[in-house]
Amino acid sequence: MTSKKHIEGEPIVIKKYANRRLYNTQSSSYITLEDLAQMTRQGLEFNVVDAKSGEDITHSILTQIIVEEEANGEHILPVSFLRDLISMYGNSMQSMMPSYLEASMANFRANQAKIAEAWQSGMA
Repeated sequence: MTSKKHIEGEPIVIKKYANRRLYNTQSSSYITLEDLAQMTRQGLEFNVVDAKSGEDITHSILTQIIVEEEANGEHILPVSFLRDLISMYGNSMQSMMPSYLEASMANFRANQAKIAEAWQSGMA
C-alpha cells in the first residue's frame, strides 16, 4: 500500500463520499471498511474526512468498524463493559475515560508478550 505520493509519518487521507464510498487518496482507489480494518491491523495511520465538508470523521468510521466486527461474531467487548461504557456518557468521569482507556490499552500492548507467555504456560 505504499506509494510515492505518501509522505512517511503522515496519515493516509481517506475521503468518504455522500454515496458512502471510501476513497484512498494514497492508492487512488475505492476501499471498504474491511480494508480500513486491515490497514488498522497493519498499524497504518489514516484520517477519514467527509469529502464535501472536510470534517474529520475518523472516530465515527473506526466506531463503525467495531460495530461491524462485533455484529460478525468477533466479540471482544463484553456486554457488561459496553453497559459500563454507555453509562459513562454524561457522567462526571466522562472526560477522564479517553485518557484512561488509552493508557490501559498501551499497558496491555506493552505486556502482551508476557500475557501470551503466561497464557501458554497455564495451558501446558
